Amino acid sequence: MLILLPPSEGKARGGDGPPVDVAALSWPALTATRERVARALVATCQGNPKLARKRLGLSEALDDDRAANAELMTSPTMPAGHRYIGVLHDALGYPSLPTAARRRADASLVVFSGLWGATRPTDQLPAYRIGIGTQLPRIGPLPTLWRKPLTAALDDLVAAQGAIDLRSSGYSMMYRPSPEASSGVIDVRITGPDGKRAAASYQSKVAKGRLAREMLIAGSPTLERLRTAATKIGVDIAGDESGVVVSLPAGWGLVGVTS
Repeated sequence: MLILLPPSEGKARGGDGPPVDVAALSWPALTATRERVARALVATCQGNPKLARKRLGLSEALDDDRAANAELMTSPTMPAGHRYIGVLHDALGYPSLPTAARRRADASLVVFSGLWGATRPTDQLPAYRIGIGTQLPRIGPLPTLWRKPLTAALDDLVAAQGAIDLRSSGYSMMYRPSPEASSGVIDVRITGPDGKRAAASYQSKVAKGRLAREMLIAGSPTLERLRTAATKIGVDIAGDESGVVVSLPAGWGLVGVTS
């Protein structure tokens, strides 16, 4: 099965790869849409810095992220598995996966992106920053822009392999599997001990990253391996192929709390 993940807001800096070759990224059918978003993002960030930060929702302290966007097409690259950092991706720990687990990650992880649509861990990416809620000039809402291209690019793969969906709500809106593909998709909902959805909390991100990591270490992702991973990291799990709820104990995943 595939594992569907969101990206991270922050990205690792630097890299030693050549500038991004958009056509060489996974799912070349997405190239035209990727280039359209990239052009709009670069133009926005090469313009008035204050207006660019406002459009991207960045503070002045994060102007380095605006500057990275301005140099998007000429800056060095590194594999997406190393570029994405932050709570979820740090918990996943792609760079530290054992060799066999990393091969499984390369084959099964699909990371969604408002800029690139969908990526594999091996895709060579520059540093960038754009939230899924960003509206660029003449682009409109990113989930709406991406929905049709991603359906065309991913639906057959998802229908054939199935998927464990660990995306957050904004990135779920980018790609909604067709009825033919959706029967093989297991939506994972993360809740706190009170049963309420822990949508974008720190603990939810930690749980998603650790669940993905444990599945990949154990073997190819499956519902049974998801259940085993939940037990291993100390969280409760219930559900079946129609959907799964992972319940986090109070304080789970927080610094200084055993979990």
